[in-house]
Amino acid sequence: MIKSGRMPFDDIEPLRIKRIVGGFCQDRISDHPRGQINLFYEVRGFEVKINESRPAFVKSHEWTKHPVARMKYDPESLKWQLYWRRASGQKLKQVHADYKNRNPQ
Repeated sequence: MIKSGRMPFDDIEPLRIKRIVGGFCQDRISDHPRGQINLFYEVRGFEVKINESRPAFVKSHEWTKHPVARMKYDPESLKWQLYWRRASGQKLKQVHADYKNRNPQ
């Protein structure tokens, strides 16, 4: 699922994000628990957020949303930064190399 405001990327980038991040969200959850847990992503500006949603503990008819990871693109350095939390709650960050020179497949 994509929620997006104004897309600052070129025409190809949203398709690449859908294929890579959307594919990750689909593949990460097997068919069996899909009615109990879901991964989805949102694109806002130069950020892609991956969220997990599942039924609330008390009101199981309501679903909660929890952040899993956030990727932020820096158009000046052409690098993506990946942010996530460990189970301990510690925030982590990883910087990836030059994105535009990578194979688009």
